[in-house]
Amino acid sequence: MKLLTPAILVLSLLASGAQAATLKIATLAPDGTSWMKLLREAAAEIKTETEGRVNVKYFPGGVQGSDKSVLRKMQIRQLQGGAVASGAFAQIASSTQLYSLPFTFRNLEEVRAIREEFDPYIIQDLAKNGYVVLGISEGGFAYLMSNKAIRTSSDVQDRKVWVPEGDMISQTTFENGGVSPIALPVSDVYTSLQTGLIDTVAVNPSTSIALQWHTKLDYATDYPLVFLIGMMVVDDSAFKKFSPADQATVKRVMAATFAKMDAQNEIDEAGARQALAQNGIEFVELTEADKTAWQALAKGAIAALADKNVYPVDLYKKLQQRLIELRQAK
Repeated sequence: MKLLTPAILVLSLLASGAQAATLKIATLAPDGTSWMKLLREAAAEIKTETEGRVNVKYFPGGVQGSDKSVLRKMQIRQLQGGAVASGAFAQIASSTQLYSLPFTFRNLEEVRAIREEFDPYIIQDLAKNGYVVLGISEGGFAYLMSNKAIRTSSDVQDRKVWVPEGDMISQTTFENGGVSPIALPVSDVYTSLQTGLIDTVAVNPSTSIALQWHTKLDYATDYPLVFLIGMMVVDDSAFKKFSPADQATVKRVMAATFAKMDAQNEIDEAGARQALAQNGIEFVELTEADKTAWQALAKGAIAALADKNVYPVDLYKKLQQRLIELRQAK
């Protein structure tokens, strides 16, 4: 019996370490979307490959509240993770705002070329603050959509413009253009469009349809304002409870899933734009002079954001240099 005791102890410890654990991850993404379907497939694959040691449970559709609420619940351990907009991390790691500055990118090709070099900066910065990045997703380009045609910055000054709650970049950009935007959580936007509290939003086509905002709007300014980035992060302390092998499995499966999501999102965005046009949304074309004026406005906003330390200035300059090189190489 004395000889068996150590063996029994070891077996009991191994059994304890093999108990299933659940990552509770919240997101604003509505259930039933292609995004959520892919994430659920990833959860099933992770459960199978880890033999049930890692379970991923999603809370879609904003049932856990805004991105800000999700991060707060992660801090008090009610949630282990969240799939949130990059703006949610503005106060945590400024590098997360690199891709979200106005008029930085001209097309998706530029975004993908830049990401290969600059995603690691974001991942490392969040790791220093206790977060494991399981994926960075391409949300597509956001366009100004309103119930009135907008061509110039003066056109937007009499609009009731929505900005996401806590989004310093959007807030500063519009304020720089003489607009006093209205900050609201995403969950309040549809009702606010109905009541007239707001009448203008910056949103990508597929989200405008998924959340039914397009039904309250008539025009889209056909000039991409900003590229939207989302991130799935989990609390480092929760993630470290898994074995190194299981951690590697989760990261590998999620990386492959986010690559599929980016490819699918590109298709969805193209289809959503076509659907908006078919449903009566008029895309307002801008002259080159209009575009130049918007660029000048953005330049002022970016300078103001630098003064507020919203993004890492030196790293953004490096990103801009890479874009210049990409454009010159064409």
